[in-house]
Amino acid sequence: MNSNKLRTTLFVLFISVIFYTSCSTPRKTGFELQKEIYEEEKRIKYGDEEPPQEIYLSDTKPIDSIDVNKLIFDLYRLEPEDYPKEIRLFARVYDSLGNFVTHMAEPYKKDPSINYFTSVREELGKNYNIRHTAIDSFKVREYGADDSIAYEIVLTVDYSGSMDALLSAIFEGTELFVSMKFPQDKIALATFNRTLDVKVPLSKDTTFILNQYRMNRNSGFGLFSGVFDAVYGSIDLIKYADKESPKVVVILTDGDDNYSKKNLDSLIKFANATNAHIFCVAFGYSKDENLRLLSQYTGGKYYKAHTKEQLIAIFKDIYLSLRYFYKISYLPPKYWGYHHAFAAINVPGRLDSLVADGFYDTTGWLALSDTVVRPITFDFDKAIIKEESYQILDELVDLMMTWPNLKFDIQGHTDNVGSIEYNQSLSDRRAKAVYDALIIRGIDERRLRYRGFGMSKPIALNDTEFGRSRNRRTEFIIIAK
Repeated sequence: MNSNKLRTTLFVLFISVIFYTSCSTPRKTGFELQKEIYEEEKRIKYGDEEPPQEIYLSDTKPIDSIDVNKLIFDLYRLEPEDYPKEIRLFARVYDSLGNFVTHMAEPYKKDPSINYFTSVREELGKNYNIRHTAIDSFKVREYGADDSIAYEIVLTVDYSGSMDALLSAIFEGTELFVSMKFPQDKIALATFNRTLDVKVPLSKDTTFILNQYRMNRNSGFGLFSGVFDAVYGSIDLIKYADKESPKVVVILTDGDDNYSKKNLDSLIKFANATNAHIFCVAFGYSKDENLRLLSQYTGGKYYKAHTKEQLIAIFKDIYLSLRYFYKISYLPPKYWGYHHAFAAINVPGRLDSLVADGFYDTTGWLALSDTVVRPITFDFDKAIIKEESYQILDELVDLMMTWPNLKFDIQGHTDNVGSIEYNQSLSDRRAKAVYDALIIRGIDERRLRYRGFGMSKPIALNDTEFGRSRNRRTEFIIIAK
């Protein structure tokens, strides 16, 4: 054998040995790998201590048949979409076995003499000059199996990358989700890699949904992941639903978005415009922060699945939580920004009160280049900010402290009363006054810039006092986020 042939033979043998060795000890994937990572994270965080148990809803029980000392109370999600007219808190009372506790509010309360839901309050602001406000009047309404809410739901699953290890859990969880369907609900099932693949169109027929799913569930796998595009397409399937029908998208994804044309900003705005609530179930190495924000700013809920059992339990928890809840509604305090809501319940036979909390943000989702108009008022013909606008300045400061990368271009505008030169000078001085006021309250000057536009950019006609009042404004343009 000549030297060239010998070298070739040795090289092939070397590659074969490496390939055989690597294949003889297969790399862990899917739930096996995720469970290993999860156990290591728990060990680092809790050491030898037992971590808090994650509890998912699995059944229901009336209040008079449970151990009151094992109760758990949470605010599952919050809906600010009708602010400032109303805020809705969706609360759950359940026990440590996962039983949702019923019959605690009208119209299902068994003992009308007991007032379980005792108080609601809010903290306004997150980082700066936080204010505390009691809610004097609120309503509580219980929802359950006898309520005929008709949901329109799309369950969308990521079929990108290596999903083989997850398939049995996905199949089982999906069928469980569909089997829990109430007669009036419509459900669609979809998967995605680069594009959305609708496996089953919206339907009320449980048998049809399951049969179609079983026929189509094994197709549509791919390498890329267009998460944002898939959620956008899922909302598109239900955007024309009856206004009274709640719209829900549940998405399970195991990877980062590497293909979408849509971005997080446009997706959140589209979801809010169509009143679609996004429930994100993260698995593996997803961008958790994006999924959290997507759920939070669309009135949905974020979950993290580490095991097959958790994933199936989460699917059941989502559906039961859509059906069984206590809706707490009230007129919220006026505050442009972060609202931290607290609700309390008292149960006879239990020594302590249970308090649940959650938050909502009335600024909505702010995207790069968005224009924020806040009514900063000044004394006539002066650049001195009126005291009535101090709260608005505090709200802006709190927003910038909450989002440390946020930068504003402060722009001052006037009406057309007076000369062009005078109004230009006045708008400059007023923009500078706002700039100075934010710096005094702790904002780094490098995050702000200011300029005046005088009367050059009206947003209304100047021929009425109402129009002129609209043109006398301060705008904040987001230049970095």
